[in-house]
Amino acid sequence: MNISSSIYSFLSKNSYLLPIGVITLTLGMLLLTLLPADVMGQNKLWSYDKLGHAVLFGSWSLSVGLYYQIHKSKTVKLWIIFASGTIFGLLIEILQYALPVNRQGDPVDFLFDLLGCLIAVWILKTIIPDKKES
Repeated sequence: MNISSSIYSFLSKNSYLLPIGVITLTLGMLLLTLLPADVMGQNKLWSYDKLGHAVLFGSWSLSVGLYYQIHKSKTVKLWIIFASGTIFGLLIEILQYALPVNRQGDPVDFLFDLLGCLIAVWILKTIIPDKKES
């Protein structure tokens, strides 16, 4: 048994962890992206902003994909997972532009959101076991 099937097996047996993870990631992402920039302070960590976008949206998409794969009787459609992450990323960029939170929507951030979602879909494709299409 390789590590990915071990993780998948663990999450299948402890499926309550996935909704907790998705909710936590969603709230954390909203806080990190919609809080006023001056609240975040000047930290060297923020210089890795684009990498953070890819990691956060990739983690979110991976968690959502695993949740649906484990909780549904048929194989999850990966394009839906990709579209969900893409829409979420676009929504955040629009909110940053529209809300008075001293943030700016950034198309490059959105591209890194897409990259993270794409990597998550690729990981899902390699680790999820086949289920019958119903």
